[in-house]
Amino acid sequence: MIRKLSITQVIENAAGAPGLLAEHGAAFLVEADDQCLLFDTGQGMVLRHNVERLEIALERVESIILSHGHYDHTGGLLTALELTGPVDLYLHPEALSPKYNRNGRAIGSPVEDLETLRPLTRRLVASTEPTQVAPGILLTGEIPRTHPIEDTGGPFYRDAQCTEPDALADDQAMVVDTSAGLVVLLGCGHSGLVNTLDWVRELLPDRPLHAVLGGMHLLRADRDRLDFTAQALAEREVAYLAPNHCTGLAAICHLRQRFPIQFRESPAGTRHDFGHPDVR
Repeated sequence: MIRKLSITQVIENAAGAPGLLAEHGAAFLVEADDQCLLFDTGQGMVLRHNVERLEIALERVESIILSHGHYDHTGGLLTALELTGPVDLYLHPEALSPKYNRNGRAIGSPVEDLETLRPLTRRLVASTEPTQVAPGILLTGEIPRTHPIEDTGGPFYRDAQCTEPDALADDQAMVVDTSAGLVVLLGCGHSGLVNTLDWVRELLPDRPLHAVLGGMHLLRADRDRLDFTAQALAEREVAYLAPNHCTGLAAICHLRQRFPIQFRESPAGTRHDFGHPDVR
């Protein structure tokens, strides 16, 4: 169990402090007891600037985790590896596969094969299964899709002609087991937020859920899905909720109105602390 956890929003669609830059993307520095991890890397345009501005020493990072293979989460990977040096890299085997949006525009990782990354890493872990990164830190691996109301937030495709839908099987979340309960960190939540939380509960059935942070890809969700998501969060008694990035303005406003006490903003520069005396 992690006694002290800090999650710093390094990259986000909005910047929350003077001198920081924003881009459409996400990256989080995760400091869990003596472990230091980077969860996603943004597009790559502002990573170096923001870590310098935030005085983050990325050479402390021991592992980089990719939530999925879209450009706004993987584009900064090579820059990150320059700053960290060889570290452990965790990703789904399909994270580097070609990916396209509804208009046929390529939106996948600029790095397209594992062999390019292998000499830059200390250890490369490409897995579809739940994976323990360190004691108290778990990656979900592939997330079962059990709720028909939740889609990928797409449509997304594997080809530029948009003939082969992409189910984004590479989507995964990170779970940190803290003294306050489970903290779930999302990249985009393409598997569906409720599907993700159900899978987390199956993986760690005896631990309460405490916090959910990150992108939830609800920007095109209708009212029924928003209500379904909010009801699931209420039933799971989430005490700390920080939706951002691809969640979408309407969904963020909906969740903020529904959970005014639990809600937290998370522009670039925000630090979320768990296990500290001033955190409830």
